Formats: sequence, C-alpha cells, structure tokens
Amino acid sequence: MSGLAVASPWFAALEVGEGVTRLSEPHVSDLVSANLWWIRGRDHDVLVDTGLGIASLREHVPEVLEHDTLAVLSHTHLDHTGGAHEANRVAVHALEADAVVSPPAASLDPHTELELLGLALPGPGQLPESLLEALPAPGYDPAAYAVRPAAVTRALVDGDVIDLGDRALRVVHAPGHTPGSIVLLDEDLHWLYTGDVLYDGTLFDQTYGADIASYVETMRRLFALDVTQVHPGHDESFDGDRMRELVDTYLRLRADD
Repeated sequence: MSGLAVASPWFAALEVGEGVTRLSEPHVSDLVSANLWWIRGRDHDVLVDTGLGIASLREHVPEVLEHDTLAVLSHTHLDHTGGAHEANRVAVHALEADAVVSPPAASLDPHTELELLGLALPGPGQLPESLLEALPAPGYDPAAYAVRPAAVTRALVDGDVIDLGDRALRVVHAPGHTPGSIVLLDEDLHWLYTGDVLYDGTLFDQTYGADIASYVETMRRLFALDVTQVHPGHDESFDGDRMRELVDTYLRLRADD
C-alpha cells in the first residue's frame, strides 16, 4: 500500500509480571490491534492468541514459540488466529476447530471486514482506508491478506485444564461473542485471560455467530469467578473490581433482550 512506512519492530512487548508478557501489534488499527499473552511455564509455554499473522512470530519474536509453546485461541476472528499456523501445537474450543483448519474469508479493508462480520457500516469518512497503519515489510500487499489454515492439536471444552508444569490454566467456555469463545483462569494467581469476551470498551455481541442470551449467561458466570486481574484481548488490563463493574454494566444493558 503506497504511502505507508515499514515498521520495525512490528510487535511491542510489555512484561506484566509472574512470567507473563503482553505482545501487541501497534501498527494496525485499534479495531484489530489485539493482545497476545505469552505465559511461561516450567514444562512448556502458552501463547493466548496469535495476532493477525501479518508479520511472522517466528521471525520477529522467535522466543515466544521456542519452549514447546501451545497456542491457545480465545476464538477465531482474524486478529486472534492469524499467526496460529506458525505454532506446532494449537488449541481452540471444539466448536471453532473447523474455522482454524479452514479459516473464513478475512480482509484488511475495514469496509469488507465489517461486512464479513455482519456489522453495519458507519457513515462516510468514519473508517480508515486500511486496517494497516504501517507495513511489516517492503512490498507487502494488504490485498493478498488471508488467515492461513492451521492444524488443531487439542480441541478444548469447558473445564479442561492446560498444565504448564508449575502453573495451570482452567478453560471456561464463554459463548456470546462467538459460539466457541473461551476465557482462561489461572486459579493460583486469580488472573483471567478474556480474549474478546470482556475488555474495557464496546463489546461486540451482534456479529455473525454472536448471541446475546449466551453472552448474558457468560457474564453472570464471569461475575462469580474469583478474579483479581483481567488480561483482555484488547486494550489495557484491569482489576477484578473493574471486571465486575463492566459485567454489571453489560447485564443492565442486555439482560432484558
């Protein structure tokens, strides 16, 4: 795309403590700038979500995939699954495994992507020309973008435990945003990784595959979890009190729908 500079490095990294690093892609639109959570364990690591796949994880942040890393996908939208094909092991809820093996169409054109998600288009001038704000490499062609297929090595269900050796993550099925959305609970730290199920911003519950009634039940379940820190799929982390405020706000908005 003409006029865009090449950005290096592509990924930004922030240590959040307890052997956890947040990776992000700062050179893309806020609409698709997702958080990737690299969680180090004694026996292997977990990477919660894999970004857009525009730039190679193995080339830019190879250490993230070096310790027998399991890529755990919170759901299968493009900004969370694009790099999954680079991981040797991939886990996703069983309801969305097919979308990893045969990804749906995706686009870096915001108008096209909103249509693919089933969202109404805003008025003229309210969307950027591209979801890219820089290029990952010289000659990169945004029009050729697609989410590449990946092999699913573990199909997750509610209550599964992902054991890293010295820490564990419990899978909580959290449908509503998508049928197979999950959150991951570190029950020792009381940390919750929420993907797009919950973040401090506008939640999308009317895209294709979304279901408000399921989202309401998910929110009620989240409210009951013992959580002190939330690491979401977008924007900044927040504490358990803020989580309950956000959940309460959503329930007040949607409980009668």
